Amino acid sequence: MSYTVGEIARHIQGQVVGDESLQIREVSSIEGAREGCLVFAEDAAYFQKAEGSQASCIIAPGSQRSSRKTLIVVDHPRLAFAKVLHLYHPPKAPKAGVHPSSVLGENVRLGSDVSIGPFVAIGDRVQVGDGAAIGPCCVIGDDCVVGNDSILRANVTLYDRVTVGCRVSIHAGAVIGSDGFGYIPEEGRSVKIPQVGDVIIEDDVEVGANVCVDRATLGSTIIKRGVKIDNLVQIAHNVSIGEDSILISLTGISGSSTLGRGCVLGGQVGVGDHVTLRDRVMVGPQAGIPSGKEIRSDQTVLGSPARPIEKVKRQIAAQTRLPEMVREVSRLRKVVGEIQAHLQKGAG
Repeated sequence: MSYTVGEIARHIQGQVVGDESLQIREVSSIEGAREGCLVFAEDAAYFQKAEGSQASCIIAPGSQRSSRKTLIVVDHPRLAFAKVLHLYHPPKAPKAGVHPSSVLGENVRLGSDVSIGPFVAIGDRVQVGDGAAIGPCCVIGDDCVVGNDSILRANVTLYDRVTVGCRVSIHAGAVIGSDGFGYIPEEGRSVKIPQVGDVIIEDDVEVGANVCVDRATLGSTIIKRGVKIDNLVQIAHNVSIGEDSILISLTGISGSSTLGRGCVLGGQVGVGDHVTLRDRVMVGPQAGIPSGKEIRSDQTVLGSPARPIEKVKRQIAAQTRLPEMVREVSRLRKVVGEIQAHLQKGAG
């Protein structure tokens, strides 16, 4: 597959500086570039590396207007590069049809151009929308809904009454709708609280590999439109994740917590139960948010327990001075001791 620089520029709304007719055979990293490749550079340092590579064309920021190579100048080079990757590597369309090894329950409704892979088990009264694809060895419980153009990769499990919106991608090994973790102690034993709610995943969500989303005790666990979830994330019962939020790998969110729109949680973040994060809250890696805490909109927090980033930075700066401060305290204690001894000797 090959496109001219001009065709690529029109696709990403960029401006060409150089030869529009130049043929680009592939996109590449700067390190692996060769003649006929396209690379991108976000800043001056990477632009210098890109110019020194064998690449034929560079997607560059607006500050770069001259080069010995052909440029496509854009406002956001990384975003433009992602769009070019889609151009050269469009999603592979699954083959429509139901594999003969799969088992479908009663009153299953399949839309047009649906793909059901081998060894899939689908329960009763399931609805699968137009263009949806169910990968090998998936299990879909009773009364589930999978929306138009959604993709379930291999070994995805949807428990009963899970609703998946349109254009949702769920990667291999994810489990959606497993029981929420709820128990009540009775005479030294743990009595299970029945988990009778459901899970709703809205449109344009991506769920990473081996993610677990628990069903609600009552009501719904809700993953709202446009949320992106990395691999190995745990979302507990009755959690609500706001639109366009991002959860990075190994994050765990405890029951009945609520995230607003556009929140970003770094890797290994732990969120206690009944926590409220308002819109656009950013939580740094390995932070811990205590149960019941509320964080206001547009705050960035770090640490465990999580605190505003300005305070944490001051504390970290102070910690770097601890050895010096310990030595100073020891010196002062020695001086004070000498003064006390002198005073006692004078009094005697």
